[in-house]
Amino acid sequence: MILAASCDGIGSGSSSSSSSSGTTSKKRSSEPIEVTITGVISHTEYTPGQSATVTFSRFPQSVAEFKQVREQIGKEPQGAVALQVMAFEMFRHDRKIGRECIEMNTVNSGVDAPIRRLGQLFGNDANYARPYQMAGFLKGATPENGYSPSKPYTVEMSVKEPYQETSIFQSHVIPLKVNAPGRKNGSIAVSVLKTHKPDEPSNGTYFIVFGCGDLFFQVEPISFTATFNGLD
Repeated sequence: MILAASCDGIGSGSSSSSSSSGTTSKKRSSEPIEVTITGVISHTEYTPGQSATVTFSRFPQSVAEFKQVREQIGKEPQGAVALQVMAFEMFRHDRKIGRECIEMNTVNSGVDAPIRRLGQLFGNDANYARPYQMAGFLKGATPENGYSPSKPYTVEMSVKEPYQETSIFQSHVIPLKVNAPGRKNGSIAVSVLKTHKPDEPSNGTYFIVFGCGDLFFQVEPISFTATFNGLD
C-alpha cells in the first residue's frame, strides 16, 4: 500500500532541534510520502504471535498529509501506533500542527499528558531533552549510531497480551508490544482501540491510541561520540 502526498504546508517551527548536544539540523524533504503496512492484527480477538510493521519514507509535515496517511493506515491497530510516532515527531517541529495531529489520533482524555511531556523532551534543557525521542522507536536507530534509523523508517510491533474490554468506549483495548531500540529492554507498550463513542476522534472508523506513556518516557541518551542528524 503506497501513499503519495505532496506537502501543502510546513509549520513555522524549526525543522530540527539544536537545544541538545549531538544534534545537527536537517533539511526536510518535500518528496511524496510512501507508506506500507504489513501483517495482520485482529481487531476483536487476541491471537498470540500476530505481528505487523509500518514503513514510511518520511514524516508528514502538515495536517493534510497526516490525514492522508491516516486514510491509508489508520483503520488498522498497527497504523494507530505509527501515526502516534509521526504526530509526536511533528510536534517537535511545530507545536500547533503536532497537537492537532495528536488530538486526531488519541482518546480525548489522553492528550494533555503527552503534550506536557513532549514540551520537555523537545525543550531546551540539555540534560533532559531528547530531540531524537521518536527515532528511538524506529528500526535500526540506537544511541550508539546517533539514532540513525534504517530507511525506509519502520515501526515494528506484535500483540502483547489478551485484549481487554472497556465499557466506557464500548470496544476492545488492544495492547501492543512495540520494538524500541532506544530503550534498554528493547520494547514498549502501546494500547489502541476503535470506538463509536461520540466526540472521540475514532469516529467508529479509525483506531486511536488509548495509552502510550512509554512513548514519551525518555529513551537512552545519545552516545557522546555520535550526532543526531534529524529525521526526514
